[in-house]
Amino acid sequence: MQRIVLICSLISCCLIEGGYAQSVQKDATPPAWLPKETVKKDTASRPTGLSSFISGLDPVVGASLPGDKGKTTSLSTLFGETIPDLGLRVKEYKSQKSDRKAKKERSKLAKVQYKGVPMQSMSVKYGSGDRATVESFHVLKEYQPISPYARATETRWYDKKGKKLSSAVIQKKDQALPLHGSYKKYNGENLIEEGYYFMGVKDGRWVKYDAKYNLIDKSVWDKGFPAESRITYYDSAHTQIKEVVPVAFGEVEGEFLQFYKEGQLMANGKYDDGKKVGRWIEYYQFRRQRKKEIQYPKTSWEEDFEPFVLREWDDKGKLLYDYTKDPRASAEEETEN
Repeated sequence: MQRIVLICSLISCCLIEGGYAQSVQKDATPPAWLPKETVKKDTASRPTGLSSFISGLDPVVGASLPGDKGKTTSLSTLFGETIPDLGLRVKEYKSQKSDRKAKKERSKLAKVQYKGVPMQSMSVKYGSGDRATVESFHVLKEYQPISPYARATETRWYDKKGKKLSSAVIQKKDQALPLHGSYKKYNGENLIEEGYYFMGVKDGRWVKYDAKYNLIDKSVWDKGFPAESRITYYDSAHTQIKEVVPVAFGEVEGEFLQFYKEGQLMANGKYDDGKKVGRWIEYYQFRRQRKKEIQYPKTSWEEDFEPFVLREWDDKGKLLYDYTKDPRASAEEETEN
């Protein structure tokens, strides 16, 4: 009997507990007036990857870009756009800064030196008033020997004692400063000629203008010789010049020079349109003593002209014969070298 009573009690307890659980579940249901909760699906079904991760952050996280005046930009926008490589920009800026600095230094050096050689500016004035001629130029700070291959008539130097420019043979080195650097010549306020000198001889581009600044002549030089000249040498190191054939704008034009191996002038003359013209002079090796003068046609148009010896000297300087009175002789002035 006791067993029956115990079994009934247990069954009653179980029935009461089940009813209570159903009651609690009913009570857990929220009232109808509360907003319904959206239950997220299992994260295992979400797509994976960086873009998905960022898109998930978009509604919550934002970033402010420099220069955007406080405007916010979502991370997905940041990752979706191409961000400039600030490292390359920095390198480019440094390179430009270096170039500007180098250009500034070159500009500064150009005022005190030409082709690496120190110089100083000077000027001379001839005449007065509006018709005065002014030559503005640069000279070496101290005397340096002029190339032995440059003819005396092609050199320019400043005479410190006479305070003027000269093309004569330098006698007193302590009074001479070879022109070196830029040169300009004015007639009144008009620029009529400009170019450069290198150690006393013409170098670079030379031009002449008329009173209205119209270009009337142009030439290009390379340390005393026309830039296009054909130069031959005695040695492979190109230190001993043998001949200089002048070439200007593709044509043989200008002064021809021939030298002895030791550097003394052997002969010189002029070409016009590829033909020898005027007086050509030959020299003995030492003391620049003349040996012979040969007369060529006065212009390149005279095709039937036969060249002839105009004058000749022996090695002691004695004149052997003279045909300067010949009507075919050129009337041009003789140039002492």
